[in-house]
Amino acid sequence: MSATRNIQTQTLSQVQTLAPQQLLAAELIEMPVEELRSRVERELEENPTLERMPDTDADGYESEGGGESEASDFTADYAPDDVPDFIPGQGDNERSTAQWGESRSFHDQLEEQIGYFKLDEHEEELIRYLIGSLDNDGLLRTPLTQIQDELEVYHNISATIGELEHVLSILQHFEPAGVGARNLRECLLLQVQMAPDSGSQEKKQLETLLRNYFDLLMLKRWDRIRQRMHLTDVEVARLQHDVRHLNPRPGSAPDEALGHNQHQITPDFIVDTDPYGQVTVSLANGNVPSLRVNQEDQDLLAQYSEQKPAQLTRSERDALTYVRDNVGRAQLFIEALLTRRQNLLKTMNVIVRRQHIFFETGDDTQLVPMSMGDVAKDTGLHISTVSRAANSKWVQTTFGTYPLKWFFTTAARQDGDDVSVRKIKAILKELIDKEDKHSPLSDEVLTEELRKHNVDIARRTTAKYRESLGIPVARLRKISI
Repeated sequence: MSATRNIQTQTLSQVQTLAPQQLLAAELIEMPVEELRSRVERELEENPTLERMPDTDADGYESEGGGESEASDFTADYAPDDVPDFIPGQGDNERSTAQWGESRSFHDQLEEQIGYFKLDEHEEELIRYLIGSLDNDGLLRTPLTQIQDELEVYHNISATIGELEHVLSILQHFEPAGVGARNLRECLLLQVQMAPDSGSQEKKQLETLLRNYFDLLMLKRWDRIRQRMHLTDVEVARLQHDVRHLNPRPGSAPDEALGHNQHQITPDFIVDTDPYGQVTVSLANGNVPSLRVNQEDQDLLAQYSEQKPAQLTRSERDALTYVRDNVGRAQLFIEALLTRRQNLLKTMNVIVRRQHIFFETGDDTQLVPMSMGDVAKDTGLHISTVSRAANSKWVQTTFGTYPLKWFFTTAARQDGDDVSVRKIKAILKELIDKEDKHSPLSDEVLTEELRKHNVDIARRTTAKYRESLGIPVARLRKISI
């Protein structure tokens, strides 16, 4: 019988942990201004040491100006009475809002449905990230492998592909039907499967068409579809009718899919351009109050701190602990708000610097390639901080209100230099707009035409950009004589 030996070994490993203040700052910077206001109100209710500053008509997150600004070329302070009329709500402390088509945002509509499903904390985290990753059509075009990497690198969240697929399958049961699909075919199939009469013979026939003859459908080869599916004229007509009533963009037509027609966006940033091209950047108020630590509690803490613990009664020691905890928590929260303000302004100022032509002219084809890594490098912030700063934020400009992520553009090559994909799409759209509709340009010809504009991309890339513009293939653009 051999003896069992316990062997102890020492292993040296490096584990990165975030301080409470860093965790709180990371939480607050990700919040849009409306959510931040609710968070501040909750903190005021829970911590009696924290209080509003009296007689303030701003939240303290004013624009950076003067020589101390991180971006003095682009920023300046405004007194309330000096604010231009086209920046609503800044002079009278009302919420600055912009019309954006729905009573609530599309993402808000989706997040409200999370509670309809029984999800644990981890699954809820994942589904919120998937919702934030949907494009304007309501589709998930980002591969799950990339989302897995983003969660791990930027948010320190581990998730297997199986977990993401499971959560995505739940998201695909949300309304409007088709949301969360990874391509057009899946989008249309989801709508058929979620229809009240999905088990009917007609819907089964439509599902067969989408599953097995989708390519023919995209080419409008109804003659071949009729032959292969053994359809009658009546069945073909019914299928054509049913296909026309499917929604290829469940996220971009919320007025049809969700039955509303207007919603308001509260911008997080105000970027104004004057007639001379001078650009100013400020954080929107959003009715977030300025905060301070209650002076009586600070005085009480200082008074108790001068005495030795042995000189205090038990009740005094308990009171000291209570006040010290509340003061510490209040100071931590105020400092985290200040960090949020500083990091958001740093991020926005760099974006304005890099995209200054757009902010001067409003021409979105002039947006230059810019990644979150570029902004992180210029600001000195971690890329995860930039990612949080860009999440769910809106920018009100002289030319309209945009999601902050809209300013991050991918790059392609033009004449040996990087150029914004948006600019290439503008050239592509112009080529298609000017084509002979009786003989539209194929993707191969469009690729050759782009090369004449010094844009050297592959045919499949041309096709991808064309599809992202919602433009069908040449065959479907042809007008019969």
